[in-house]
Amino acid sequence: MIPVLIYDRDQCDPRKCTAKRMEKFGLGRSVPLNRIPRGSIVLSPFSDRLLSPADLKHAQRGLVVMDLTWTHINEFPRVRGTEARQLPYLVAANPVNWGRPWKLSSAEAVLASMVILGQDEQAAGFLQRFNWGPEFMTLNGGLLDEYRTAADSDMVKKMQDDYIASVTSTMPADRA
Repeated sequence: MIPVLIYDRDQCDPRKCTAKRMEKFGLGRSVPLNRIPRGSIVLSPFSDRLLSPADLKHAQRGLVVMDLTWTHINEFPRVRGTEARQLPYLVAANPVNWGRPWKLSSAEAVLASMVILGQDEQAAGFLQRFNWGPEFMTLNGGLLDEYRTAADSDMVKKMQDDYIASVTSTMPADRA
């Protein structure tokens, strides 16, 4: 079981906050910045490396999600001694950002991470607790299945880039 750690900046509506729901259902626990374990994975939209199954050894120390609103993403803290990883291309299924690529909620980010890392049993806990979970898997299941077979971050990047190229090459020129 991968420990899910949440650094919550309390920037969103508590009734809609997926980080607070993860805590409520025992799917993660809140931690201050100075309690994030060295060597753990911090999900960061600013990382140059994409999450891959090869990161499982680091995730065993903790998978950290920074709960900030997308409008305040420039306040994203840096945590020394951790391994920052970005999630590859995925589409949000949450009601606030539905259909937007890379705009996942905290719970969607953790669910996707668990699938990529091969932690299916832990991922199932998220599917049961969030009503958008099945929709998230419908939208992203094929990509997640591909990403979870990658040997490393570079391979995930290639899979992501190939997928984006295939989608944009089939769009009409005025939409690309």
